[in-house]
Amino acid sequence: MKFLSILSFLFIASGSLNAQVNAELRIYHKLGSAPFQLNITATNNNAQDYEITRLEYYLSRFTVVHDGGQETAIHDDTVALIDAASGLYSSIQLGNINITNVEGVKFHVGVHSPANNENPSLYAPSHPLAPQSPSMHWGWASGYRFLAYEGMGGVGFSQMFQFHGLFNANYFETSTTATGQTFGSDVVIAVDADYEKGMENIDVDAGLIEHGVDQDDLTALENFRDFVFSSSTETTTADLDVVDENEWSIYPNPSNGVFFMSFSSDMNLDYVSVVNLLGQEIVSLQLSDLENLSFKLTDSGVYFVNLMEGANVLDTKRILKQ
Repeated sequence: MKFLSILSFLFIASGSLNAQVNAELRIYHKLGSAPFQLNITATNNNAQDYEITRLEYYLSRFTVVHDGGQETAIHDDTVALIDAASGLYSSIQLGNINITNVEGVKFHVGVHSPANNENPSLYAPSHPLAPQSPSMHWGWASGYRFLAYEGMGGVGFSQMFQFHGLFNANYFETSTTATGQTFGSDVVIAVDADYEKGMENIDVDAGLIEHGVDQDDLTALENFRDFVFSSSTETTTADLDVVDENEWSIYPNPSNGVFFMSFSSDMNLDYVSVVNLLGQEIVSLQLSDLENLSFKLTDSGVYFVNLMEGANVLDTKRILKQ
């Protein structure tokens, strides 16, 4: 799982009587009801099959709806670059807010003005608005790519398509109902993102390359505004970011079958669980020795390797058996 590096500040209305909590927004990446992954078959509402090769987008100007319709706006400095292939979900830290019951969340797809038309090189390398590879910036006049949705459609997936939506006039707000799950002083707000709905009413078989503001690239942005996001169906757990990603690794990834694992010597966990996309456990490794572990998978596909402490998942990595 990859966590986003963002700057987060909070505007809090004075006089609130709600409890102050640290709020996290989670975007669960989906294709239909299944976890998202690149290069597998998706189907739009035109009954056209296609494969996604790249899917990145910006979110900004967040608002939490809570406690009978109150709205708490998060500072504009909170900007997230979402990479749908980064893991089960992306985590956006919203900061400390006064809240009791979460009712919904609002945010915009894209980068707000005037930040949209500023110089990316002025940001620190870790900032989501700094130069990216592949690029998410179109130019000073047009600004950032709000959405980069690319893939292959047509017969035998032979037709490449690219939809890059941008421009200040196409900076849309979306909203969805959502609930918050409390873990001590933290509250997790979970939202599902079904990326198949991003290609509704778009001909993915036609080999369209649209980088602009008013064709199917605009339709894709409107789909993200209207259809993609919804209240999550996931069972929310505590924050998985309790293990530094540098403390353990899996290699090679992808692999033709055998995976090796390495761990920091001071890690505290009970066992490793490898599950498939249906959540079925395929491998369970008891940890008598953390220095050298390996396992073998026979069926091709995407799997998730979970570090377990009792029944709690400490961290997760995605692997591919070719």
